[in-house]
Amino acid sequence: MDNNNTDRDTLPKDNLISEYSELFQAIDVATIALDSANVGIWIIEVESRKFSPSKRTKELFGYYPENEMSFEEALLQITEKHRANVNKAIEISFKKHSYLFIEFPVIGFHDNENRWLSLTGGFNSSNVGNNYFSGIVIDITEQKQNNLRRSKFIGMVSHELKTPLTALNAYIQMLNTWATKQKDSFAIGTMSKVDRQVKKMINMINNLLNLSGAEAGKIHLNKQAFKLNELIKEVIDETLFMTSSHKIHMVPCEMINVVADRDKIDQVLVNLLSNAAKYSEKGTSIQIACALKDNCVELSVIDQGLGIAQQDIDKLFLPHYRVESKETERIPGFGIGLYLCAEIVKKHKGNICVESELGKGSTFKFTLPVNLI
Repeated sequence: MDNNNTDRDTLPKDNLISEYSELFQAIDVATIALDSANVGIWIIEVESRKFSPSKRTKELFGYYPENEMSFEEALLQITEKHRANVNKAIEISFKKHSYLFIEFPVIGFHDNENRWLSLTGGFNSSNVGNNYFSGIVIDITEQKQNNLRRSKFIGMVSHELKTPLTALNAYIQMLNTWATKQKDSFAIGTMSKVDRQVKKMINMINNLLNLSGAEAGKIHLNKQAFKLNELIKEVIDETLFMTSSHKIHMVPCEMINVVADRDKIDQVLVNLLSNAAKYSEKGTSIQIACALKDNCVELSVIDQGLGIAQQDIDKLFLPHYRVESKETERIPGFGIGLYLCAEIVKKHKGNICVESELGKGSTFKFTLPVNLI
């Protein structure tokens, strides 16, 4: 023992550094950390499309660690309703070298367990350049179950709150009629302010009810034919009535007729306009534009606000997600408005997206199929 220690002590310092360096290189610290956190790792080689999942990744899809699992086999464990969307999202990220974040349910191959998984990935490893598309996958089943329980609770409470508010709204209308007959300007002004606050509360409750329905996959559409331009003007007037701090105007466009759920498209526009106002300086301009493109109409809400960082854009339409920064921490909100907008637009078979840059404002766009009348 002593002789060995003596020999080791007499080794050149550079040899010792090399020995320890090789030892540390042999230990994949990142892999150990991820495994201990029950996070799965996966890699797709660009040219061959070879899929290499870690043991934990296999387990999350219901395979045994010793099993082979191809990319196609992993896809088959995703429920049929979500499979095509997941594959499409991965292919788009793969081809465009863009960031990937997607959630989906799976049924385990061996254990038949129902799980919700969250997949994150991209070309972001400086060690391997752009030859590999890699990422992580985690089990979010408990989080999803908690969200479902919360949604049910919100739905129940919202229904209970809506009943007294409806009665209160009726009493306000009666008092307003009385005040008008009495020509009591003070009472009329007061009732107008109370009515405005009640409408705000009803709108908040409707958003919570819609959230509950969206998370349960139960958004129902009541389609009707209407002129989109008239709806936009109504929404602008309503927004200006609620807040006069911004200049809101509609970019002139041709008269467009659509067949859609008028109330829900109204809700999308109100949400986008109110967000634009919340995240913009007072006195700045907000524009609404619409244009026909092929068989769709594209609506845009353009502001001169704070803007959104690129890393937040992909998560912006997720439920309860809010951009956290010093500028936004004092701005109230539940983080459900944009999620509801996205779900309503998807239900209409349209698309929603945002173009933004920090400090230079944002442009929210959504499309709707057009039925010309």
